[in-house]
Amino acid sequence: MERQILHIDCNKFYASVECFLHPELRDKPVAVGGDEESRHGIILTKNEIASKYGLTVGEPIWKAKQKCRNLIIVTPNFPTYIEFSKKVRNILEDYTDLVVLEQHATEYIQYAERIIDSLFKNGREIGFEIKERVRKEVGITVSIGVSYNKIFAKLGSDYRKPNAMTVITKKNFKKIVWPLKCSDMIMVGPATTRKLNQYGIYTLGDLANSNEAFLKNI
Repeated sequence: MERQILHIDCNKFYASVECFLHPELRDKPVAVGGDEESRHGIILTKNEIASKYGLTVGEPIWKAKQKCRNLIIVTPNFPTYIEFSKKVRNILEDYTDLVVLEQHATEYIQYAERIIDSLFKNGREIGFEIKERVRKEVGITVSIGVSYNKIFAKLGSDYRKPNAMTVITKKNFKKIVWPLKCSDMIMVGPATTRKLNQYGIYTLGDLANSNEAFLKNI
């Protein structure tokens, strides 16, 4: 059987945990962030309701409150988040011992990517089981990307949110991936996006169909 990789993304993880533990917050705009009084605090994550106001991760809290005046700020509780992360990982390990935890540092926070490499079951079936088990047993939702390589698995987990699953195969990847913006691919940041746009490369399809020597040159 062809290798299958599942990328599991815990939706709005810190905020989801807080809303699960504090049901009174579930219908309100919530963000997890630093010290509001010091005016140096930033948004680490926010729930779906707060996202509708255009809040972004890494944004100063004072600025976020200008967009959403009734925003509720919750102080992060990292030991609790670690416990919930372990609960999710325990579920993943019921399916395979090939669970990889990869860290990617950003300017503000670190986030974890859980990638399952499953050699023995259908990826779509495993993904659906995991999604439902996390919702019932842990109390939060995940979005899952299923594909034959890590890049597309990661892309799939971001493609639809929250509580969704996207399967990217060798047959359908052009239909799903080619129309996406260059910036939708991991490791393509704002500076690279601007440079590509200068040369008329706006989508991943444009990028894939560009001359390799030209891309290396720029």
